[in-house]
Amino acid sequence: MNGFLPSYHDPVFSIILIVLIAIAVAMVAHAWGVYRRERLQKSLYSFLDKFDTASCSLEEEEVPYEEGMAKPLLLLAKAFEQSGNYAKAISICLYLIRHTRDDELLIYLGSVYLRAGFYQRAEEIFLEIIGRHPRRKDVLRQLEYLYESLQEFDKAWEALEALRAQGEETRAMEEHLRFLEIRHDRERLPSEKAEALEQLLGEEPSLYRPILQELFRLDTQKAWHHVRAERLPEILDLLWYLPPAQLQLDIISQKPALRALYYARGDLAEAPEETLGNFAVDMLGAARRSGYHEGDLAFGYLCTACKQSFPVSFVRCPACLALNTLKVEERLVQQHAQNRDTLL
Repeated sequence: MNGFLPSYHDPVFSIILIVLIAIAVAMVAHAWGVYRRERLQKSLYSFLDKFDTASCSLEEEEVPYEEGMAKPLLLLAKAFEQSGNYAKAISICLYLIRHTRDDELLIYLGSVYLRAGFYQRAEEIFLEIIGRHPRRKDVLRQLEYLYESLQEFDKAWEALEALRAQGEETRAMEEHLRFLEIRHDRERLPSEKAEALEQLLGEEPSLYRPILQELFRLDTQKAWHHVRAERLPEILDLLWYLPPAQLQLDIISQKPALRALYYARGDLAEAPEETLGNFAVDMLGAARRSGYHEGDLAFGYLCTACKQSFPVSFVRCPACLALNTLKVEERLVQQHAQNRDTLL
């Protein structure tokens, strides 16, 4: 036996000891990793228990879970979400998560809660995910949007900082957040807000439409000075629905495009020689020259990123959350008797 085991003075003994220590450390590290993962898993999903009874209408006794059900049920949940039936989408997600413990499903559930307006539940889910996966950019973006919606701008900046630290391009989101901070600042006077927005417009031309829309609320005269003929398609609906009291006829008379627009709307009696270059507006102008005065415009809004259309305007797309991707789409309709409602 003494001949088999090396003496502790033997270099071989030291090598064996080092190997044994390395194996022991590896086993302990593995065991600790398994324990930590199980603990995180339990922490990640335990808070969903309080949602199950109130939100999940699928019961195990009525709908026994089987392996092949996950994909069809997820597609059904997305169909319900697209149609606006968030309650059913949430119910299916909770049922699937209870049986699969899938992080991606949990993130999707958070996004459904976010779109449904359940901000507190969405925040809890996203924070749990970030606690476990700090580098999830998709979750950080949704968390930033959530805080943006709640007007908790300090937390929104923290989410942007985390994205920027990972090399993500955040300039558009930062400028949008600056715009929102100015818009919702209760300590600034309207004149101070208007000045700050003008400065921001000079730095970030992509915010042209939202800034113009806000300037028409705060200072009509300043807003008119920023109306550019080349950017008219971006604000066509804003100008079309502008109340007559807010029209600046001295500015309109100097710009052929504006003369064509407001003649087509019926605010100018004299027909201009110029056309706007917009089919719907020019058709209305031609009809008015011919004595037909019952035409009008209606507007829809397209997201150029996800190609979805919406009946109301937006800065962030309600579907894909993309910024500054709105395209105004106009169409000819018959004029109604009631007064036009302003979009501003």
